[in-house]
Amino acid sequence: MGRSIVELAETSRTHGERGGVQAEPSVSSALEHLVAGSQGVITKRIDLALLEGQHLLARSIARGALLGGSMLLAAAAWCASAGAGVLFILPDSSPVIRLSAFAVLNAAGAAGFAALAIRRHRPQPRSRANGAGSATAA
Repeated sequence: MGRSIVELAETSRTHGERGGVQAEPSVSSALEHLVAGSQGVITKRIDLALLEGQHLLARSIARGALLGGSMLLAAAAWCASAGAGVLFILPDSSPVIRLSAFAVLNAAGAAGFAALAIRRHRPQPRSRANGAGSATAA
């Protein structure tokens, strides 16, 4: 009688059928199967999360490179068009006047973009309902 319950359950499981009746799986083997299945599911989810993270990182790097290249080309196009405009408007001027006009043109463009950015991101005033049910600015 020195055998434990787990050893007896394992012995009955390994012997298969007894007298035409299929042996019941033991509680410990059921727990082992549950743990093994859970570990498999967790491992697959971690692998899937890592794969999705790598895909997201690769896509983000590719988009960043394309955006950086497009910004560089846009800056080059702006400089070329501003230079062409200055040369067209002031064809016989000295280089100092042409460079000054080029600087003023670029400063005006920068100020316009800054004004657009400030106007776009200005917080909207909050409104609250007063006692009569109409909204008033806070």
